[in-house]
Amino acid sequence: MSSKIAINARYQYRRVTGVERYALEISKRIQPTPRMIAPNRALGQIAGHLWEQFSLPFQLQKNEILWSPANTGAWIVRDQVVTIHDASIFDHPEWFRPAFAAWTRLSWKVLANRAKAIITVSEFSRERLKYHLKISNQKINVIPNGVGKPFEPQPTKTINKIKRKYDLNKPYFLFIGTHEPRKNLAKLIGAFGKLKTSTHLLAIAGDKGKVFADPVSHALSVTYAEFLGYIPDSDLPALYSGAGAVIVPSLYEGFGLITLEAMACGTPVIASNTTSFPETTGDAALLVDPNKVEEIKNAMLQIIENPTLVNSLRERGLQRAAQFSWDESAHKTQEIISDSRL
Repeated sequence: MSSKIAINARYQYRRVTGVERYALEISKRIQPTPRMIAPNRALGQIAGHLWEQFSLPFQLQKNEILWSPANTGAWIVRDQVVTIHDASIFDHPEWFRPAFAAWTRLSWKVLANRAKAIITVSEFSRERLKYHLKISNQKINVIPNGVGKPFEPQPTKTINKIKRKYDLNKPYFLFIGTHEPRKNLAKLIGAFGKLKTSTHLLAIAGDKGKVFADPVSHALSVTYAEFLGYIPDSDLPALYSGAGAVIVPSLYEGFGLITLEAMACGTPVIASNTTSFPETTGDAALLVDPNKVEEIKNAMLQIIENPTLVNSLRERGLQRAAQFSWDESAHKTQEIISDSRL
């Protein structure tokens, strides 16, 4: 009897950020339609872990293999493939609450030993996870994230509507992400302050994370930034498309999906020159040292002053984004899951 795929859908109750978007996009493309196993309501961290370890395993049917797409999984389930998106919990435990970091490190070591296969989203993440989890190249598979509709250049009318909704009455640089230490928001705000510009805004979208150590609240009291809060998915393409540039100055990312979404919308990208960013963006972004405020500032200045560069980044970004597809990512993911039972 051939195996069927069941999906650990605990992620379904969370707001959509990079990991959740990955899980949603891949899940809806797997054929035949997999069985989604989720709690009957949103659960907190501890209750969610308890459900995953003591309820989820007993909901699996005999001929099913479990895919856990969002950095967690059931320890006792051996017929399982787990996606782990990056190794920041090992490389920078100080960015997380101690209890969360300790639990996650232990959980990943158990899952790496017991699961049939591990998927991650970049060569950078594979190398870091191999090092920390002591697993072979054969057990961990790289399948990059994808991008696609609705992330595409938006019409002017739609962009103007979004600008009015969020009171963006000047050209703006856009940051999107959870307000957590590795996103490096304080240095971005400092760099924008050094521009001393009255012609542009810095628009900051996203929520404070729940599992992270001391956030960047000390940087969030400035008057020259617009804090937009959490942006619903329906508004993101137009918000990207209307930006002068999207800035992703993270100290660490396993993939950097926001860079790809921005490029797909025809928006220039300024990103860090560290971790997975060179792998994801290729030659289609302005890369900067995220620890150097002056470099971040100078990149923004180039966007303001050099329209030829802006047009080149738009063209290269669209070409780069076209190389990534959720359909292809889903196809490769399904192959790994299916092959793991052979």
